[in-house]
Amino acid sequence: MYLRPLQMRSTVPIRLIALEGLHPVRLALSVGDVNFEDKPLSPTDTGQSALQVDGESFTHSDAMLRCAGRLSGSYPATSPIMALQIDEIIHVLSEVQAKMNYPKLETSIIVHYASLLEARLQRLRSVPVFKLYDNKVLIHEIALYCWTKTIRGMGFDGIIDKHKCIVQAETKMDNQLRGKQLTQQSRKYPKLKLTYFPFPGRAEPIRLALFIAGIPFEDERIGVDELNRRRSKLPFNQLPVLEIDGDVVSQALGILRYVGTLGGLYSSSDIKEALRIDEVFSLVDAFYSSYAWNASYFEVDPEKQMKLRTLLAEETLPTTLRFLELRVSCWSRRHSVSDRLTVGDLAIYSLLWTFQSGRILGVPVSVVAPYKSLLRVYHTVATNSKVVEWCSMPH
Repeated sequence: MYLRPLQMRSTVPIRLIALEGLHPVRLALSVGDVNFEDKPLSPTDTGQSALQVDGESFTHSDAMLRCAGRLSGSYPATSPIMALQIDEIIHVLSEVQAKMNYPKLETSIIVHYASLLEARLQRLRSVPVFKLYDNKVLIHEIALYCWTKTIRGMGFDGIIDKHKCIVQAETKMDNQLRGKQLTQQSRKYPKLKLTYFPFPGRAEPIRLALFIAGIPFEDERIGVDELNRRRSKLPFNQLPVLEIDGDVVSQALGILRYVGTLGGLYSSSDIKEALRIDEVFSLVDAFYSSYAWNASYFEVDPEKQMKLRTLLAEETLPTTLRFLELRVSCWSRRHSVSDRLTVGDLAIYSLLWTFQSGRILGVPVSVVAPYKSLLRVYHTVATNSKVVEWCSMPH
């Protein structure tokens, strides 16, 4: 399937290098009437997918898709609450895609995530602002569409056809409806309640972003027993979750992007800065979705766990840090993506803190030592007056 680029809606040159046929970035640009140069890659090509914006290349799929969404008007960057709920679904689709690449794919994984996605899509149907866009295509629907077609191509039509909302989203995209840019803007802070475990982990950059921006929030910290009591009621059965005026959403980086938008730490107008942050987020998310991290985290046999931690320390983590180092080293001097503090800095800081703290047995703290640009970002955040204040407070 090849979609012809349509009328230009951006003032900067855009070039897409991606596998020919069905690709979410190609779809987003095309249905949004964005003029772009399309260089399809055949299955035998060894080149890497990339979205080039004004001469700068970005290679991570979620960051590319959000940029395409901004350019096409199919990602509501000026409406933090809509963007958050769209991000939640995009992050979950990335999570299931990562698990589909595991050595042994279990059908139960597809069944489980299809059920969870169906429930979230059903909830979005009841959200008034989303009802206004029943005839418009947004990027989470584009990403879901591509995933749905992949699943059907694997012979799992029966799984998809059981889920009404997923099928409706697929039909909507099949009709190639055009998206319009949303201009709603959140003008005041909603009532926020962040729930996570009683340690930094995935929630710490969110806590820091809220505290640095001076946004009031309830910092709820619960144990595993309490999580198990609540698990069935959580959107994707996991933490962290953020309650926004009573509505609960999940996915750590989607939440971080949302609170960053509220607090001015994630730009809704600087496309290049936002794209760089999204690329950082994609690398961090890929790490936390990796087999080595998840398997070692949940392994109960000490010997097996240490073997997995060795894999984590020698291969998985260095790969992530190396890619981050390469990107950050050419973007900024003190911060990660620009000359100011952003949620990209907080994501890198929290990732490095996890391993510099010595909390992860079997992973030496020296693993981060070679990455000078990342350590510079870590030091910049660690010495920020608001971060120092936060770390000195009892939690």
